Amino acid sequence: MTQIRSIWCTLSVLALAGFASACSSGNNPGNGGSTGNNTSNSGGSDTVTSRTEQAGTLSYKIFLQSEANAGNRKGLILLGSGNDENDPSTGSLDDGLENNLANELAKLGYVAAIVAYRDEPPLIPNDNGASWNSNCAMLAADMSQVANAIIGSVGGGLTRARVLTGGVSYASYALLTNIADPATPLADTRGVLATCGATDEFQAQNFKVPIFSLNCSGNSEGDFNGQALIDKITNPQIKADSGYYTDPTCTTHCGGLQSEWTAKLVERVQLWLP
Repeated sequence: MTQIRSIWCTLSVLALAGFASACSSGNNPGNGGSTGNNTSNSGGSDTVTSRTEQAGTLSYKIFLQSEANAGNRKGLILLGSGNDENDPSTGSLDDGLENNLANELAKLGYVAAIVAYRDEPPLIPNDNGASWNSNCAMLAADMSQVANAIIGSVGGGLTRARVLTGGVSYASYALLTNIADPATPLADTRGVLATCGATDEFQAQNFKVPIFSLNCSGNSEGDFNGQALIDKITNPQIKADSGYYTDPTCTTHCGGLQSEWTAKLVERVQLWLP
């Protein structure tokens, strides 16, 4: 298996285009479709509304309770989709796990959004990981830009210290790479929800924020995830604040049940952002 390596990246090239497809079939967490724009779902003491908005040229689908109060602006969670890591296209707004999780979080008083991160350039072979790192930086910058836009628009006292980023497959790999970079724009956020992603020892030793690693058993992602990834974190505060769940019911990439994985991710959000 070919590997791309650089000072900021060690990523097993795992044909994530296929992974994105795998995350959109059967009972996998990516199963499902868009909730659409301007739809409402009953939840809690208010109604959850979802709609597509813009932050500059970036589109995102936001889920929230429309009337801001102290109980429904508890934090902001931004999510990205899987993709082809060799030539990432614009992030999808329609995948099932992201939409289900965002809706459930909004019911509980959080603001959540799925980010259509930019179409990124194809990786350049034999560049020592430079093009991978550049794409990871683009994705993180898009998350940061959308965070600022939502904080400025929805009210309720949201701050960057109460922002989580995360995503499925490609988005997780990219975020786990970027939060080891000293220039990451996400260093002032609360943490990363890394679903079906992995990274290497160097990244773990340089994480700037805590992580929650959610994967099937069997290590389909390569490199480190779950307990093995937590063990590699050297910053004691970040290590103590991080967590994982390795799903014993599945052994494939992104192979868990959407409902169960949503519950695990919600549990971590509530722990980090009570």
